[in-house]
Amino acid sequence: MNLAHGAGPRISACLIVKNEQSFLEGCLLSLQGLVDEVVIVDTGSQDASVEIAKRHGARVIEWAWRDDFAAARNVGLEAAASDWILYIDADERLVGTSYEDLRQGLDDPDAYAARLLFRVRSNSTLFREFRLFRNDPRLRFKGAMHETIRPDLVALKSSIGARTLDVAATLIHLGYDGDMTAKHRRNLPLLRASIRRDPDRVYYWNDLAQTLMGLGETDEALAISAEGLAREVPNDSTDRIVRSMLVHTHASLLLQRGEDVRELITDGLALYPANWSLRFLRARAELNAGNNAAALADLADLVAQDATTLSDDNLAYDQRIFGCYAWDLMGVALLRSGDRRGAAEAFQRAAQLAPDVLEYRVKAEALGAKVA
Repeated sequence: MNLAHGAGPRISACLIVKNEQSFLEGCLLSLQGLVDEVVIVDTGSQDASVEIAKRHGARVIEWAWRDDFAAARNVGLEAAASDWILYIDADERLVGTSYEDLRQGLDDPDAYAARLLFRVRSNSTLFREFRLFRNDPRLRFKGAMHETIRPDLVALKSSIGARTLDVAATLIHLGYDGDMTAKHRRNLPLLRASIRRDPDRVYYWNDLAQTLMGLGETDEALAISAEGLAREVPNDSTDRIVRSMLVHTHASLLLQRGEDVRELITDGLALYPANWSLRFLRARAELNAGNNAAALADLADLVAQDATTLSDDNLAYDQRIFGCYAWDLMGVALLRSGDRRGAAEAFQRAAQLAPDVLEYRVKAEALGAKVA
């Protein structure tokens, strides 16, 4: 592996790995010339992961898995020798990133963490996530599941005025594309245990509900999301944003059952007015209630966004809510309002954006629109 050589802070890429031979080489290739060392904590691979890591010059630490992601991450941090840590997974890649992009502002002595642009799925919008942080023993991961340095970072901000910044580097995640059943089954007991240990962390409630939905357990998902929402509304701004995600999960499940969720969505938007997923869900709810004009107002705002470049400081969104999903709903709203021509054009746009979805083409052509 070609390690970085140049001026500026040194960076160690730290990974935890288990049976990642299908992803690992691509990750390591994306790091070439950008980081100064790679530290891999292998938690029991039975495939060629360790061989691939060593072939690319990574330092491999073998560590017995104990159902604790934070503990495994921290083993890698203890071994890292650079000034800064890049926290990355085997199914992630740095893309369109230069040596300078990755180090932008890191020479500031008061800077302790930096957010990268992150694409969590191939069809999601970008958002900001802390993936670079100073190699400092006061910054360690917390949480056996969905591990985070945030508690330690908040403490450093309070105690020494630690600053955070944004860098131009971009990270993409590949592991959430395709069938997630195996991951859902792996994560389910870990999430249940995490909620027992830390019931005040809103993220656990939302991810458990989403995991249950992914496994087809919609009744339990609804009960879990309701239980999470019954807890006290957090004052912390980040937790309020995550709670808005939990509102979206719960409202989506209720909407599937034909319930009126507009008041619930209003509560969610009060937590985070910029939540585009809730805006899309509100359009669906207004359409169900017969309020076509209200639905069209939200949908017009959605389709006005460029999903390929949209970047939120906190949340990722399915790009389709700005594209084919929004145009399809717009077609329904316009048709119900008596605007057949407008509806035809909206369904046509949906069909052009998603040519593999036959339903959109059928609706457009039924109204006289041609779809190339």
